[in-house]
Amino acid sequence: MIKSIALYALLPFLAAAAPAAGTPPANPTVTIASGVIVGTATQVSNQPTVTGYANAYLGVPYASPPLRFAPPTAPQPYQTLTAQTLPPSCLQEFFSGEAGERVRAYFNNPGLPAPAESEDCLYLNVFAPQSASPTNLKSVLFWIYGGNLAFGTASLAYYNGSSLAVNEDVVVVAINYRTNIFGFSNSPEIPVDSQNSGFLDQRFALQWVRDNIQAFGGDPTKVTIFGESAGGFSVKQLLAQPPSPLPFRAAIMESQNALILGSPSANYANVVAHFNCTSAASQLSCLRGVSGPAIQDYITEQGLFFGPVKDKTNVDANTLPAIASGQFARVPVLIGSNKDEFRVFSALFGLNPAAYPNLASLVFDVLGLNISLIEAPLAALYGGTTNLTSDSVNALLTDLAFTCPTQTLSTAIASKQSVNRYYYSASFPNLQLFPNAGSYHSSEIPSVFGTYPLVNELGAATPTQIALSAYMQGVWAGFAKDPGAGAPWPKLGSTLLDVRGLGVLGGRNVPAGLEVRSTASVDAACLLINPVNIAAQRAF
Repeated sequence: MIKSIALYALLPFLAAAAPAAGTPPANPTVTIASGVIVGTATQVSNQPTVTGYANAYLGVPYASPPLRFAPPTAPQPYQTLTAQTLPPSCLQEFFSGEAGERVRAYFNNPGLPAPAESEDCLYLNVFAPQSASPTNLKSVLFWIYGGNLAFGTASLAYYNGSSLAVNEDVVVVAINYRTNIFGFSNSPEIPVDSQNSGFLDQRFALQWVRDNIQAFGGDPTKVTIFGESAGGFSVKQLLAQPPSPLPFRAAIMESQNALILGSPSANYANVVAHFNCTSAASQLSCLRGVSGPAIQDYITEQGLFFGPVKDKTNVDANTLPAIASGQFARVPVLIGSNKDEFRVFSALFGLNPAAYPNLASLVFDVLGLNISLIEAPLAALYGGTTNLTSDSVNALLTDLAFTCPTQTLSTAIASKQSVNRYYYSASFPNLQLFPNAGSYHSSEIPSVFGTYPLVNELGAATPTQIALSAYMQGVWAGFAKDPGAGAPWPKLGSTLLDVRGLGVLGGRNVPAGLEVRSTASVDAACLLINPVNIAAQRAF
């Protein structure tokens, strides 16, 4: 775990900080039902034109240390809590071998020490402008991290909400929640509606915000949930299976997706057998007696993945019918994806297009999708069936896994209510973690939070990057402040080819801001792809 708040204020790759803006303010203090919380002042250090401090409360418990695999319970009271240190991550599952090392390098605090891990992990971080108070309430942005429901943590430097809070006068909350077997065990001994403890953690944290955020200067009636990748997938589940009363008034989904490989229920049985719990009177109790890190090591070594159980209360495997029929939380939505999403996955797993005889065999191997019936027309759009190139393959895989699912979901939402769609197209030297990275999956996050590095071994922040981040922080925060008005470009219509409904961020023509384009400019293949994805219930 990063022990020093000063280190937390730095950016990935130990970016250079701006000069101190005077004497740091006194430690902020709030009182909630659980007790008194003493936070700290964090400086906005990555944007030379911005000075000032945020009130940061780090490692605030929203639940008690959890019983393994069980739903969260209320936090234990305390007299005074010193909330000045980042909390540990929940136990994470990365891939084994070289792929796992690359996943850690790209996604687990690039260039900084990885956070410590513990099953005692149900904490959140709150960042507020210094003017926020119970009598001067701000809109709230509630962040849910990605990681394919296998890994992730609120303690990444990219999720430091100080810049966003100070720049845009909002309160930012970033939560931990359990993932992999610890969040989605698939144990048959647990009631179905209690099996998805990772999603229950998210809902419990939302209720904690509703009950307590006013003490920090946040308005509990003005909460926007936002998340990326599996965090965006989580936002979608909250929309499709909304809590009551509804604890948010708007939603943002960034590159929403979660691809669970294999059979989670069979994987749970595998773990039970490995730890000699099959014949126990209670396999669940037996597995609870095993060391958490031992379970973590085994599922990682064996590549056993765990996803949510369809319970119709917290999660549905296919949310599209509910959304298409209007049976979802009817709140304004901002949704989008990145131009080069799949390049990071190709780099992680060393995808070599030349090793495949044709496009259909590659797609089936990588995504498990059968495109044989549409291979010829797809090949015409992506450069041919054979002699596959990295650029063309990554473009197709990006459209299959992200662009077209985003198009399908946004169109379904637009048929019922307000929705804005964005398309992130920027890339900057200081974020290029691998060759030809482009605007890869998750690369928009430093622009949204304002946590890009000023300088690292890859390069320095450019004026365009600084300006684009300032613009995007304003878009996300502006949406939270006035979701009815939406983002500063036209909302989607309900037709497939919307003529003016796409907000391109960081594109070639307007690299530091917004270009409004037709959705058809990025959705050319979706008429072919959507039936394949829908039939597979993939990413919905």
